Amino acid sequence: MDKVNILGVNVNVIDQPDLLEEIDRLAAAQRPALVNNVNVNACNIACKDPEFREILNASEVVFCDGFGVKLGARLLCKKLGQRMTPPDWVDELFKLCMRRRYCVFFIGDTDEVVSLFARKVKERHRWLRIMGYHSGFFIPGADEEIRIMNEISRQRPDIILTGMGMPRQEKWAWRARGRMGKGVIIATGALFRWYTRYEKRAPFWMTQYGFEWLARLLVSPRKHFKRYVIGIPLFFCRIMKQRFTVRKKEG
Repeated sequence: MDKVNILGVNVNVIDQPDLLEEIDRLAAAQRPALVNNVNVNACNIACKDPEFREILNASEVVFCDGFGVKLGARLLCKKLGQRMTPPDWVDELFKLCMRRRYCVFFIGDTDEVVSLFARKVKERHRWLRIMGYHSGFFIPGADEEIRIMNEISRQRPDIILTGMGMPRQEKWAWRARGRMGKGVIIATGALFRWYTRYEKRAPFWMTQYGFEWLARLLVSPRKHFKRYVIGIPLFFCRIMKQRFTVRKKEG
């Protein structure tokens, strides 16, 4: 797959059908693998967190999950695949899992949210093989985390969905990868909350035309002020700096 460098992160040029096909291929290989995504926030974090950036660049797949990243690529005279946020395609993933008889495991969020997510998924996909679920609230590196990793490893799921937020979920997946005999670990952010309607998602017209960030900002201005009001302009300043640097080298 072709890749585009966005602020030091190599993003795959891939669309939804190919993404699902690649997840299928990775799961069938019976080895540990990481499938991550980037939006504006992820790119900003990667600029100041080398460990996070290295994890992304070591992943088997990094796909675009933000209109800002697509626009950033255009400003760099590059083209990415479609913007794919997990809530829009996760049901297709579950259908794939049922066809291929893949087992899944969910980890992230609170006990209440992740258990509700597992129940809602089972209601919608009756024959999906859910091996288990666990909350995402534990201390990294502590005995509890090791116990959780060992538990998941014993279950031997083919697909593991994480919902802990960035960069926690990606760093957990990287640590877990070494303990897993197999399993494609897919970062999904707020998927569990949106899927269960525990947290209401923005209207369709906002999600499909690049204004989901605005809806989240309006609902929780204090929580998202730094991420969007400061983060979005900062991202595009960094993009323009990258564009200028590349042109200077080429010239």
